[in-house]
Amino acid sequence: MIWFYKLIAFILALFIYSPASEIASYSTYEENAKLTFTVLSDVHLEGNNEERFNLFGEGIRDINANKSNDFIVFLGDNTMNGQVVELSAFYSILDKYNTIDTYMVTGNHDLCPSDYNVGEYEDLRDRFFKYENEYSKTQYDDSVYYSVNIHDKYQLIVLGSKSDAGIQEDLSDTQLIWLENELKSAEDNGKTVFLFNHYPLNNTWADVWSEGHIGEDSDRVYEILKNAQTKILYFSGHLHMGFYDDKREVIFDDNVTFINVAGFGVDNDIGDADIQHNGTGLQVEVYENEILIRVRNFAKHEWMDIEYKVNI
Repeated sequence: MIWFYKLIAFILALFIYSPASEIASYSTYEENAKLTFTVLSDVHLEGNNEERFNLFGEGIRDINANKSNDFIVFLGDNTMNGQVVELSAFYSILDKYNTIDTYMVTGNHDLCPSDYNVGEYEDLRDRFFKYENEYSKTQYDDSVYYSVNIHDKYQLIVLGSKSDAGIQEDLSDTQLIWLENELKSAEDNGKTVFLFNHYPLNNTWADVWSEGHIGEDSDRVYEILKNAQTKILYFSGHLHMGFYDDKREVIFDDNVTFINVAGFGVDNDIGDADIQHNGTGLQVEVYENEILIRVRNFAKHEWMDIEYKVNI
């Protein structure tokens, strides 16, 4: 059946997006970066939304103009409804304009049934991974959580919901035990951990959207993170929350730094953020003693005057 999906993707690639102009190449802020990658969240590619097709196409081309980039992390809600036409549009653009590795995090819009996406959670999850395994260099075994070693010094950990929990997340005991073991392994090997989950912990930004968080497993996740004797950067999206003058979108909590990633395909108008533009994401640059996180409007091909630094 994947041949049919690929045919749809091929046809869509001819019509849904045409590049506007050439994009100037760029690189890291300094030349000695050990690792550099892009994080995008809440692309929300929608079947009848031409603006989001153009945003995504321009953004992917811009990310690939960065000659230092190692990979892209998509932090969930790649599509609005998880429909075949939306997945086909997403991967047709990605297949045509992206040349670097991608890592996928599942969000509620990707896997949860709705009025516009009929099917059980398991069916939508399987369809998500069929597309991902067909188009991505990274192959998945249909698990919403996984871990990847990067350059022997860094560990990428992805979490995901095991069932349809709506706007919250359902983390199994198996996944939480696995997370604890992965963090212990990172500690034993002196690795910095980049943890990606579509959902933030319960009280991280409750003033923005009190229900938009992990749910009943949040306290246990927090305990696991705080007990880990290693540096952890926890990236989450879901909130459609923008950027504040006081930089409250990043929270430093001893060994854990919590980082909200603004919605790429949507205006970030949940809450009262000072900057709410779409088209934005994060560029992460890892150096010997610090991690520099720079905000870029990938759709407009320009840096924003916002950055965060995490000491390692």
